[in-house]
Amino acid sequence: MFRHRFPSLRTGAGSAFAASSLAFVVALALPRIALADDDHGDHYDEHHASHLALGFDLEGAAPINIQQVNGNSVQGGGGFKVRIGEQLRVPFMRFTPEIGYGYDHLWASDGDGTAYAWDLHRVFGGLRLGFGELLVPNIYGHIGYGWRDTGAPDVGQSGGLSYDVGAALDLHIIPHFGIGAHLEYAGINSQPDTPQWLALGLHADLVF
Repeated sequence: MFRHRFPSLRTGAGSAFAASSLAFVVALALPRIALADDDHGDHYDEHHASHLALGFDLEGAAPINIQQVNGNSVQGGGGFKVRIGEQLRVPFMRFTPEIGYGYDHLWASDGDGTAYAWDLHRVFGGLRLGFGELLVPNIYGHIGYGWRDTGAPDVGQSGGLSYDVGAALDLHIIPHFGIGAHLEYAGINSQPDTPQWLALGLHADLVF
C-alpha cells in the first residue's frame, strides 16, 4: 500500500528529467553524426575520443543515521541504478559525465511489527573518473533530486536534494565492456527523517 501525496511534484520532476535526458542524448548523437559525415572519420582513435557509455548497477543497501520514526524501524534493502554518459578517453584515464536514475527499497516495520517499505527514487547527474586500462579504479559523485515513498500512515512522503559519492574497481577484458564492484554513500535531503544509506554492489558498463 503506497500513498502518493505529491503527484504533481514527482510528475514535474519526471518531465524535467525526461526533457533533459532527451537533450543530453541528442547532444551525444550530434558529434557522431558529424563524424560519420567527416571524410576523415576513418582516422577515429578510440584512445583519444569520446564514446557513448551505458551503465547498470545492482546493489544492496544498508541504512545509516536513520532514527526510529514514530516507532518505525528501518532495515536494509537493495536497489539499482541506470546511467548514460559520454566517456572521454585519453591513455590510462577515463572521464565520464553522466546522468541517471536510481531506486532503492528499504524494509521497515512499525512498533506493532507491521511491515512497510521505504522506496527511494533519485534522478541525478555527475562525474566518474577512472584510471588505467585493464584494472580501473574509479571515483564518482552525483547530485540531483530524490523523493521517498512509504507505506506507513504516520511517515509522510517527501523529496529534496539527493547526492552520492563512491568508489569502484572495474575490470576491462572484453573490448567496450567492463564489470566491477562499487561502494557508495548516498542520501536524500527529504525533511524530516532524511534517509542516508551505504550501497555495496556490482555493475556493468557498455561503451560504444
